[in-house]
Amino acid sequence: MRKTSMRLAAVAAAGALVLAACGGGDDEATSADGGGSSETATEEAEAGAVEECGTIDLLQPIPESILFWPLITSNALGYFEEEGLQVNLLPGGDLPETAFVENGEADIATAGGPEVMQALDAGADLKVLYDYWNVAAEGLVALADGPDDVADIQNVGLVSDSDAATVTIIWTALGLDPDAVNTITLGDSPAVLAESLENGSVDAVAGAILDFIGIQAAGLDIKDIAPSEFKASPSASFIVTPQTIEENGECIERFLRAWAKGTYAGLVNGPATQAMGKAAVPEEWIEESIGVASYDQAVAPNSPAESDGTFGAVQTDVWQAQADELISIGELDAETLDVNSFIDEQFIGGANDWDRAEVEAEIQAWADENL
Repeated sequence: MRKTSMRLAAVAAAGALVLAACGGGDDEATSADGGGSSETATEEAEAGAVEECGTIDLLQPIPESILFWPLITSNALGYFEEEGLQVNLLPGGDLPETAFVENGEADIATAGGPEVMQALDAGADLKVLYDYWNVAAEGLVALADGPDDVADIQNVGLVSDSDAATVTIIWTALGLDPDAVNTITLGDSPAVLAESLENGSVDAVAGAILDFIGIQAAGLDIKDIAPSEFKASPSASFIVTPQTIEENGECIERFLRAWAKGTYAGLVNGPATQAMGKAAVPEEWIEESIGVASYDQAVAPNSPAESDGTFGAVQTDVWQAQADELISIGELDAETLDVNSFIDEQFIGGANDWDRAEVEAEIQAWADENL
């Protein structure tokens, strides 16, 4: 089985995404029905009268990075501040992301599908609000001018033996015989992976996002040719408890709106986003090519999965398929799991209630001033 969230954590330094209670004083903005009013929040923001939500403690799967750029862009462009929020990035711990929410140390976290459903299976009471990364960390890359069709691949380089599962899943899903493909375990050296692609030793490499960053940073233009049904995955979704929705719904919506705006800003102006990332995390840019490759590889995961461009829309069908798979292989004790029982999209409308042209202008203005 393909466990994207677990692989993402493994390759990118395990952690969690945690949003602590939105404020704690008399000025705290809450919503009795948990939904909040995006229209009211937007009007207040425009009038400069947004009530303060306080400091949000954020714990994400990796330290601050261009891979998860909305934190960087939203801070640089003042989107959290506009929503009455301050965000404090916390270090990760040994517990899974879901545990930080469940035990009350945090109000919101980001976690992958398998982890969320395993926590629910164990009795946790959680809600999935917003799909942030909709693309699997694993994939199959070829040279940019190489084959587009998986059926044309003869030799596949594996970063590790476990990546053979990627080959088996992709070929089987396409009705192809995985045994007809020659696989070679190459190891995780970016130089070796790049050289093997460049000299034709392999037609493609099966690995994960950090492997692909290394290959691109080595100077190769690559593309992921894994089929869309393989790549679709709730790799990072925002989760909360029902209590947090009840007590801090409006602040949750504000956070998601700032996050969505920061995501879009990063998509429409790559040079400015990379410059923001370099200023925020200079150690990630000691080798410029690694920073650039990290941004490039994060574009697809950060892009909206829905054709209408909605940010954060929860892919119920993808979640259900993953739930059914987990049950079929014995990863869940439940005989059935209806994902609609824990998916709550009440904040998606508010998270997308902003002017895209305005965001484009704001990041361009930042670029004009700083680049």
